[in-house]
Amino acid sequence: MAVAPDTSLADVASLMVAERVEGVPVTDGDGHLLGLITATDFLRLLLPNRVRFLDVDLYLGPRRLHQALLKEIAGIRAADIMTRAVYTVEPDAPLEKVIGLMGEHRVRHLPVVQEGRLVGIIHRMDVVRLFSRWMTGEERGP
Repeated sequence: MAVAPDTSLADVASLMVAERVEGVPVTDGDGHLLGLITATDFLRLLLPNRVRFLDVDLYLGPRRLHQALLKEIAGIRAADIMTRAVYTVEPDAPLEKVIGLMGEHRVRHLPVVQEGRLVGIIHRMDVVRLFSRWMTGEERGP
């Protein structure tokens, strides 16, 4: 599951809700990974601009979301807010590398790419599921 760079944020949000995921890769027509959109990217758009001055938080935007603002945000394209610098792994990456990247860089989603093309995505819960399987003996541990 991925979206094109020109996909509207309204459509991205609908897809994320329908698929119950917190992040969606953005790919070109050939499947090359261009970036990643996460729930955090939506939060950045929806939160007012906060500036810290002399230990006081100043808000430079409206505190409430108005319908006009929501419509404006919904029309923004995926390419406009996606994170372009994305950590990735190859399909044969060892689990230690996956866990290391997720922990060190505090990422929740790790796209799996082969020759620049997206072939999958690993979420933090995938690692938890694997750990659970090891603990119940369904799979052999590392």
